[in-house]
Amino acid sequence: MKVSVIMPTYNDCSTIKEALDSLLKQTYSNWELIIVDDGSTDNTDEVVNNYIKKHDHENRIKYFYQENADQLNAIITALDFVTGDYIYILHSDDLLNERTTLNKCVKYMDSHKDCDAIISDINIINDKGKLVGVQKVDDYRNTKEDIPLLELWLGRNLYTDVGFFRKNIYKSSIKKTYLTWNMPFWLKTNGDKLDVLNVKKVDFIFMKYRIGESNYINSDLGKLNVINGELRTLTTIMGQYNIPFYKLQYYLFRVCHKLHIQYRPYYQQKEQKNKADIIQFAIKKRFGNSYKNNVFLNSLVNYYTYDSSRKIRIKQRIKNDVIYQGKDVRRFNKNLLDGKLEKFYINLLKQVNKGFGTIIVESKTEKEKMKTICKFLCINPEIITK
Repeated sequence: MKVSVIMPTYNDCSTIKEALDSLLKQTYSNWELIIVDDGSTDNTDEVVNNYIKKHDHENRIKYFYQENADQLNAIITALDFVTGDYIYILHSDDLLNERTTLNKCVKYMDSHKDCDAIISDINIINDKGKLVGVQKVDDYRNTKEDIPLLELWLGRNLYTDVGFFRKNIYKSSIKKTYLTWNMPFWLKTNGDKLDVLNVKKVDFIFMKYRIGESNYINSDLGKLNVINGELRTLTTIMGQYNIPFYKLQYYLFRVCHKLHIQYRPYYQQKEQKNKADIIQFAIKKRFGNSYKNNVFLNSLVNYYTYDSSRKIRIKQRIKNDVIYQGKDVRRFNKNLLDGKLEKFYINLLKQVNKGFGTIIVESKTEKEKMKTICKFLCINPEIITK
């Protein structure tokens, strides 16, 4: 069975060689590597191409360069070149944990044919590659009960984004949920129905994750990008699940989690009440009251607070280049912070800030575009044609 390792990279010329070394040292030899350089401005291309020539791996390692579009788009690009049976994402500043990692992963998946993916705890290393801790990942429960629990956890991933995947599942489900819409990969969407993938947690660690003060996730832009996916997850589930006494259950869940006690949420399979309070609660957990200074976050809270019976009409033709998806959130937030957000969104967010329940558009084509835009903005109004 062949493993397709995908490596998105951006300005990691100082760490990518070590990441490549951790792959070449694997005892499992049936692998390919697809590197997508997401617009690096350092000499990553030189480092990679020299490495490929030095180890005579021109047929085994493919290197592609694209204009900067962020890592989820880089992974999507790489999927077109995958020829293996399994997929593993190895970032260019991270490492495979040990020489036998791929062998252990393949062996487990081969003996568990019903398993869609595996996850594990994660070793944490610093900028110098020194082990500084272990990120414990909860045992995967493999039950639909995780869906309301994900809502209770403010849309934050209950587990991890790191996994070893079957290719067919990655392309048919994870590409849509995780790559396109920046939601937990194990959450499965079948039209309007939500389900979970069959995932197992293994007892061996397969990744060393590098963390430092300069990590993207610690930046203001990184935090905005993370909460966009969390809010999309939260609002999606709230359309189908109602959790009574939400804040009480939230705190009970937190206590149980710290005590390593499994919490079973009380929920009803119907639309969530008091959405505005929950969304504001989730946003304030990340940003405090400073969220009011962000046009998108403040408008989103107000959208769920104000009159939902109002109708708005979009008369103009929506250009394709202004349609964002979850994978494009970095570009959206950067444009927003830099004061360069498209006029279409500036005007739309003014309407979001007032609240509405219906959008009227000019055609079926515009309706499909508006569905995507609303999903990105984490709102779910009725969309009709005139």
